[in-house]
Formats: sequence, structure tokens, C-alpha cells
Amino acid sequence: MSLKNYKFNTKEDFVYYINHLIIGISLSLDGLEEQCRELGDFIEERQLRKRPKRVVSYKTYANYVYILDGPVSDLLNLFGDDAENGSSYRNYRKNVKKKSEDLNIDYVRFTQEQQEQLNKVTTARNWGHHNAVSLINAKKEKVYAEKLDASTPIYIPKYRKCSGRLLVEIYDKHTETLNSFKELFQLLKEDYNKLTGYPCLIYEYEVDQKFDGDSIIPEISANIQTKNINSIEEIQSIYKKRFNN
Repeated sequence: MSLKNYKFNTKEDFVYYINHLIIGISLSLDGLEEQCRELGDFIEERQLRKRPKRVVSYKTYANYVYILDGPVSDLLNLFGDDAENGSSYRNYRKNVKKKSEDLNIDYVRFTQEQQEQLNKVTTARNWGHHNAVSLINAKKEKVYAEKLDASTPIYIPKYRKCSGRLLVEIYDKHTETLNSFKELFQLLKEDYNKLTGYPCLIYEYEVDQKFDGDSIIPEISANIQTKNINSIEEIQSIYKKRFNN
């Protein structure tokens, strides 16, 4: 069996899988909500809704765009990744429907609206994770077949200022996105209840020890993807070395 793929052979396989999704989604939702809250405070302090023409630094705008896009990107993957070896709620739903009868597993029956909501996440994920050639075809120079002068430098504008209205727009957009993800997360937690027979209780707790960013899991995963690790025994050996030292 290739460790690059995940096999749903037992009910416990589904429990491992959904547990992984719940932890990742919960952390990313917390991050997105916190960043939206900070941006909302910034907008309120500077009264950007009442004064949309007010100028703010472009660096501030760009920072918020990048900070908000990080957790959104993670959530799009965790909900909508439809690649065979991607872990996502969409793939959970696909597999639980196939195996529900054989493994005696119940799952949430989506309404058409709920299914469309998950489909939109998948579409957004597929669109946002590749640099589509349609972006080139949409440019004015390409549309009018203007010849680019390769003998001149490539000029890239670096803005110093932007309209406060743009910050309000990204805040509204990401707040709407956050609420949509929360609705899907509620469905995922209901599926957890259907699968396990227990309510999905999430308990966040503070840890006194410092965070050192243990990267053992992504390191093992990367080695699986590059075929440097091919068996469970090899992974067990890594854990033994790590925790016996």
C-alpha cells in the first residue's frame, strides 16, 4: 500500500481522518477570525466606512491581504481539495457515502443548498491555487495585441498609498467567507457525531511550555511524497529515534 494515499478500510480510518480535519479547520478558523477582528478594529479606529476616501498606506493594505489569505487558503484546502491524496471534507463526504453501508456508518444528508455551498468552496480552491492563463488573456496589452518591447526594463509599480475603501472591501469579503466556513464546519461536526455517536467537543487549552515548532509530521509527510519513506516500519523507526533520545 502506498502511504501517499489514504485507505478507508475501517470505521476507525474515518475517525482518524475527520479528527485531522477538525483540528486543522479549528485552528485556521481561529486565525482567520482573529485577523478579521484586528482589521475591523483598524477600520473602526480610522472611521474608514464613514470616510472611504481616506488614504492609508499601501503596505498596510498589502499586509492585511497576505495575512488574511493564509488561513483562507488553508481552509479552502481543508474543505474543498478534491485531489485523490488530499485530505478534505469533500473527500471525507465522497468516501463515507461509498463505505457507509459496508461499515455501518451514518452521515449528514445535505440539502441541495448545503451541497452547493461545499461545491463553491471546491471551485474557489481550484481557481485560487493555480496561476490561470486567463489572467494573461484578460490583460489590455494582450487583448489589443500590443507588442511588448523586450529591450526595455520590466516596470513593476510599488504603491505607497491606497484608498481606505479597499480595506473595508476585503474586511467585508473575508467576514462573509469566515461565516460560510463556520457553517460548513458545523456540518462537519454533525458528521463527527454521526460517525462516532458522540458530540464534537473541542477544548482549547493554554500550554505553559514554549512552542518549538516540532516539524516531525510534515517532515515525514514530505518524505512519503518523495518516496524516501515507503513503509509504516520506517515511520515507527523515526518516532523511536526521536523519543528515545
